[in-house]
Amino acid sequence: LCPDELFVAAVLGCLNNTFLDFQRRFEMELKLLTLHGTATSVFDGNGYLITGIRISGEVIVGEDELETGKRCVELMKEYCHLTRTIKDCLPVEFDISIREG
Repeated sequence: LCPDELFVAAVLGCLNNTFLDFQRRFEMELKLLTLHGTATSVFDGNGYLITGIRISGEVIVGEDELETGKRCVELMKEYCHLTRTIKDCLPVEFDISIREG
């Protein structure tokens, strides 16, 4: 594996664990959680730099749990310690859909 892929996988793992921690605290019925990540990079003349990370995914929750699902995603974004650590030097974009299923 490329180190860049391992870096994105570490961020995804941290987001996953953070989401699941809040999901358990709220006792929310979770039917599906998928997260995918990509990194963008550029060659600056001397070497490559990662310029950003994009996280996409889907969350499907139980009936009448939509607001709790949205809250879990927001808390995941706020409290994942890896994204908190890199936020000032590397932008992280999120595109995560949440629905009842």
